[in-house]
Amino acid sequence: MWAPLFPPICLGCERLLRHDRALALCSRCHPLQTRLPASLAEADGVRAVWSYDGPLSRSVVRLKFNGALALAGPLGRLLVAEPGVLNDCDLVASVPLHWRRRLARGFDQSEELSRWAIEHARRSMRARAPTLARRVLTRVRATQPQTRLDAPARAANVDGAFVVRRPEQVRGRRVLLIDDVTTTGATARACMHALREAGVASVTTLALLRAL
Repeated sequence: MWAPLFPPICLGCERLLRHDRALALCSRCHPLQTRLPASLAEADGVRAVWSYDGPLSRSVVRLKFNGALALAGPLGRLLVAEPGVLNDCDLVASVPLHWRRRLARGFDQSEELSRWAIEHARRSMRARAPTLARRVLTRVRATQPQTRLDAPARAANVDGAFVVRRPEQVRGRRVLLIDDVTTTGATARACMHALREAGVASVTTLALLRAL
């Protein structure tokens, strides 16, 4: 159940939902959202279920750029809607913003999604909840926005941009890395490289949406 965490509203039109729907979209908005085919769900070494289009993309934009933090709960819930997604990890980490961008925005959207995903898992009888490793990754360079770059430039832009300040937090642990949106997977792979350098037992990545 959502209550008392947040009201059961549709992420597309914000109308109250009559039933507790895992996708958090009403019957009118649900058909407007694209579910990725299997060939794209696991592309670029990053798992994602939903396409960056329709009502979910608008909700993510509102969360990131309009400060609509009330959407973080329903969106975070989507990350754990697939059964067993948290079964093979000990820790959940998030792709971090640079401290300047985090300060300007007031929050880190991927960390908020991760926090709510774990909260939902704790309240669910289907999933064991791992621990949220807050800010285990640090973005040491203020990189250009990836949306302005092609695939090779995206990889170069984030190369060496992330470090694990305290490797003992993750050494020997199974880590699930969460991001809000993935396109080429360059940012996630740079984060995964930093985590492997810190000695994790394994690392996988889950993004809420994939931009095609």
